[in-house]
Amino acid sequence: MSAIKSSGRMRYFQIRIMPEQGKHLPGHLITKFFAKLEMINGLGIVDSLPSCIVKVEHDGFDIEGIREELQESLIIDKILLEGDDFAYLRVKTPGPIQRIIAAEEEAWIMPPTYLSRENGFFMTIHGTPDGLKRVKDKLEVLVPKKMDMRISKLIIADWMSAPNLPQKRTKVIQTAIDMGYYSAPRKCNQNDIAGVLGLKQGTVAEHLQNAESTIINSWSEQMALSEATDRK
Repeated sequence: MSAIKSSGRMRYFQIRIMPEQGKHLPGHLITKFFAKLEMINGLGIVDSLPSCIVKVEHDGFDIEGIREELQESLIIDKILLEGDDFAYLRVKTPGPIQRIIAAEEEAWIMPPTYLSRENGFFMTIHGTPDGLKRVKDKLEVLVPKKMDMRISKLIIADWMSAPNLPQKRTKVIQTAIDMGYYSAPRKCNQNDIAGVLGLKQGTVAEHLQNAESTIINSWSEQMALSEATDRK
């Protein structure tokens, strides 16, 4: 297992906890009902608990009927969108792993993060080297059996940098990406995204159009700058 060296720059690391390693954790109960739970977007701390939007896959049952049984593992605040075997939910995550990261000011959970009945728990954590080291040390106490932990190099982009977008616009376009709006074929429409985020379809359309314009123009400018630099 690699050590995280302090440098003041951003890093991320990913952990995988296999089903047999996490049987003592409250989140194990989630797999009794859901074949997979995937984080779509983080919503910060709500009522002292981490909150996020998740997509769940199940074998077809009434989600309302399991709210109480899941309280210690997953607090379902609202069903945002529901199909025969899947749903998008706004939830709070009271589990110990999420609490450890929520208590750390210099680390936070990002997609891809999911819990799978077959493959266990996979989490991506971004933060400062010091923040990630504190989280890593606490996780190793919580899950004493050896975890698969992969630590990144410093997050210093050798690739095109993404332009800064307003927070609401970032949330809309990230949700659109996660829901498959930009997949081929497209997996959702603007009304679906609006339903998940509690917005009007016209508001979603405006955010997506403006974000796309900003990103494409930024990409074009950076490409032109890169080509000019290469010619020197």
